[in-house]
Amino acid sequence: MAHDLRVTALSPADLAEVEALRAMDNETLGFMAMSVMEGYLKKGGGLGIRGPDGLRGYALYAVHRHHIRLIHLCVARPYRGSRYAKQLVDAVVGAAKAAHVGTVKLTCRRDYAKASAFWRRYGFVPLAEMAAKTDDARLMIWYLGVAGAAQADIFSSVASADKLKAAIDAQLFFQLHEPESADTAIAKGLQADFLADSLELCITMEMFNEIDRAGLNQRERSRGIAHAFPQLSHDAEQMPAMVEGLKTILPSDRAREESDIRQLAMTATSDVTVFLTRDEGLLGKAAQIKDVTSVDVLHPDELIVRLDQYADSDAYQPVAVSGSNLAWRRVGDDEVAGLRSRDDLLGPHERKRHFVSQLDKALTHPKTWRTEALWSEETLLALRSLRRDGSRLVTGLCRASRGRSQELFTEYAAASLIHEAVGNGCRAVAVEPHGTTPEARERFTRLGFVDAGGELVRTCPATIMSAADLRKMAPGEILSASPLELERLCSPVALQDGDADCLLVPIKPGYAQALFNTARAAEDLLGADEKVLLRWENVYFRKKGHHHMIKPPARILWYESSGQGVMAISHLDHVEIGQPKEVFRKNRSLGTLGWQEIYTMCGGSQVQEVMALRFSHSHLFRSPVGLASLRQVYSRHGLKGPVLQSPSRVPRPAFLDIFRLGFPKQASA
Repeated sequence: MAHDLRVTALSPADLAEVEALRAMDNETLGFMAMSVMEGYLKKGGGLGIRGPDGLRGYALYAVHRHHIRLIHLCVARPYRGSRYAKQLVDAVVGAAKAAHVGTVKLTCRRDYAKASAFWRRYGFVPLAEMAAKTDDARLMIWYLGVAGAAQADIFSSVASADKLKAAIDAQLFFQLHEPESADTAIAKGLQADFLADSLELCITMEMFNEIDRAGLNQRERSRGIAHAFPQLSHDAEQMPAMVEGLKTILPSDRAREESDIRQLAMTATSDVTVFLTRDEGLLGKAAQIKDVTSVDVLHPDELIVRLDQYADSDAYQPVAVSGSNLAWRRVGDDEVAGLRSRDDLLGPHERKRHFVSQLDKALTHPKTWRTEALWSEETLLALRSLRRDGSRLVTGLCRASRGRSQELFTEYAAASLIHEAVGNGCRAVAVEPHGTTPEARERFTRLGFVDAGGELVRTCPATIMSAADLRKMAPGEILSASPLELERLCSPVALQDGDADCLLVPIKPGYAQALFNTARAAEDLLGADEKVLLRWENVYFRKKGHHHMIKPPARILWYESSGQGVMAISHLDHVEIGQPKEVFRKNRSLGTLGWQEIYTMCGGSQVQEVMALRFSHSHLFRSPVGLASLRQVYSRHGLKGPVLQSPSRVPRPAFLDIFRLGFPKQASA
């Protein structure tokens, strides 16, 4: 039968046949540069069904941190209805499971009725929509939860779909709005429908100087178009030094060259780290430009192929924080007027009265609300107001100051609420309407918050319970999550009827300090008492060993090897094994070790394999479980003493006892 043909991996050698099929369905799939398709095939993101007459169908996809993006699904017209489409999607779902991601995601025009019916039949859910490139058309964003994957949670996948912002140069800007031709195809590829929810093109204010050099008709038209683009907000004080640095490596004699330098400098002093251009001169100096500005200068086709890499790493880059006093401090009377006037705490389209109303409600009732600001020396990073309402911690304000690191600090501020609640015996956190900016809400959903009647609510019971009881407590939108994902989204909690592995992992005192204590908070945004921020996702490097046992999904109990005992619990999300330099390169932004430390760990060998344990949802125990107590737990369950020199499995009954000791019951207010 026709549908008995196997799905096989495609390679760059199949590019011509893939393009031929795409071109036959160009009206639906749209243009894609050959170099972009070749890039996906080189990365292993191509699957096909081949018969005696050649390629009959193909799928292109890209693997992201939390999901697989299905980019093209194409079946030759004579074979539609032969189940080839289902076979290809089945294979993509298999790739998602193999990559330990929990969701397959795609975009499709709403007016493509047959395609929409297919997605729905297969099990995809349309969770969002947006405007398509074509006038009046709408794009649907479809998600499919992948059963059995390490992160089979549709909500974390939605939350992880933050758009990558990229600045474009003048040539690309003008070509985006010129008639379609061979010369404009590269620029227009940036507006492909499949990129609509993952890439946001921006312009700098220098673009208006570029427009001013055009003819009258083009000036008027281009200004109107430019005002519809997001415009980067840059730091004017940093501009002169950045411009001077760029002039040491780039020509600046002509007006256009000077303008290029200003566009790069504005990008470098904004919160955007990617600049797109077709200018061979700039591309040829990309490495030097990055050394000076930390901005990646890329050709559009290169960005599209590497979008998974950039989108997944953008929110996790380490951020330098000045000074050593990173702490939440109660807002003083002398700071109130200044806070009311701060526009940098507003969302881009937020009305100031919403912010001021929430702020005044907290400040005028200091016995009810505790209002705190996060400072690094004289720099305000975030603001929050808290009160306790029974077993809930209620937040009237939680938002980060606008700037290069706003999204990162928003996520850390949200994490601080969860840890504050857990540390004080609250079983849930609620963020009031207008408590954070509309743009920040997706950052909260990454941490398990869901919308409940306008509030953002996050359950964190810090106890042992059944999945059924947890579902009764959890917000409605996550009730359909698997037990494992429910446990993650409501962490810290231990399910009596859970089935994930439990591991005891020893960690050296210095690394424990870096991961969970306050000493390096100002340098690394780490730390976990009530006064500092806690990184939500992290990586722990160790020598390769016991790798057959250490497999996600699992829970990690961290044992501090100097004798403090079991001090924290995390969820193990991913394990990567490889040669030191490659593993370090992929995970350096999340880890606590530098290259020299990893090199020393491997005894100076660059071929000695290492492991990177990526974990998240970390919580300090309220009461560390010391070695004596740990041995008692093992003895009570008829086990030999705990293994403290290397990772080891912990039987579930013993794990539950350790969890109970780590989170002793507290009386609710």
